[in-house]
Amino acid sequence: MSESHLQTGYFINKSQPENGGADGIIGYWEPHTSSIDFCETNYLHTSTIVEPHNVWSSLLGLTFVGILGICYGNPTRELRFGLIYIILAMIGIGSACLHASLHWAFQSSDELPMIYLIVGGVYAVLEVDSPMGKPRYPNVAKYLVLLSCVDTAIYYRFQHLYIIFIATFSAMLVLIMYYHVQIAWRLYTENRDDDDDDKKRRMSRRSNSHYKNNAISLRFYIWHYIAFLFVALPIWCLDQFHCALMLPIYNNLPFMAKGMTLHVVWHILSGIATHFFVQFLVACRANALGMACDTRCVLGFFPGCGCYA
Repeated sequence: MSESHLQTGYFINKSQPENGGADGIIGYWEPHTSSIDFCETNYLHTSTIVEPHNVWSSLLGLTFVGILGICYGNPTRELRFGLIYIILAMIGIGSACLHASLHWAFQSSDELPMIYLIVGGVYAVLEVDSPMGKPRYPNVAKYLVLLSCVDTAIYYRFQHLYIIFIATFSAMLVLIMYYHVQIAWRLYTENRDDDDDDKKRRMSRRSNSHYKNNAISLRFYIWHYIAFLFVALPIWCLDQFHCALMLPIYNNLPFMAKGMTLHVVWHILSGIATHFFVQFLVACRANALGMACDTRCVLGFFPGCGCYA
């Protein structure tokens, strides 16, 4: 590892003094080599795990949701959705390792899969209407793999600058949101233009399925934006940019909740928002594949699509 990565300065905030964690304790993983620290006070509960609350919330909010998605969230059985859920589960494991150690290697295992997840999402939105086995853009998968390789090279070149990762990830997120909104608007206008009783009575059973799939898609679309854009993202910004204000509150929470930050909520809601995004696309794909969808709850609490031919 180059000397440029072996640093103790962190981007955005530092949750405790340089001489260790809570009460000056020197933890197992010091000196930390990741390019970012988070607001949770380091080594508050143990000298071997830097940020325990961020560890368990990564596994619960990202890996667990990814596993549920692998098992129950891909009724169309297409590789694209399975891969997105596998990457989501990997992000949770990488994130847990990063928060447990603040080590540069585990930072890579958290942040690079996030970029790959966005790349997979770009493919999914571009090919949302393509027939089974007949991609609309036959070469787009190759280009996105190449883009992933370039992003990986850029990431390792500038890993010591956390702002480079944030800029790259945010730019790709804006791209996917652009297509995301376009698809949702098209579905909305389709349902709005055919939303009178006479037309609905003239629809065939398959047409009814089409409009029902649209309605289900739009429901997950709305849930996605509520979870991510209106709740999770503001919470991330508050926790990162106003750590000095929030830290005394975090560290005065009772018992085992002591030190737990809003980053926990970010982990859980970002995983759920990713699931809602995938389910939006699943219901969209059902129309292209001639399938009908219903909403269902797995394990009594996990909302998703159930699709059938």
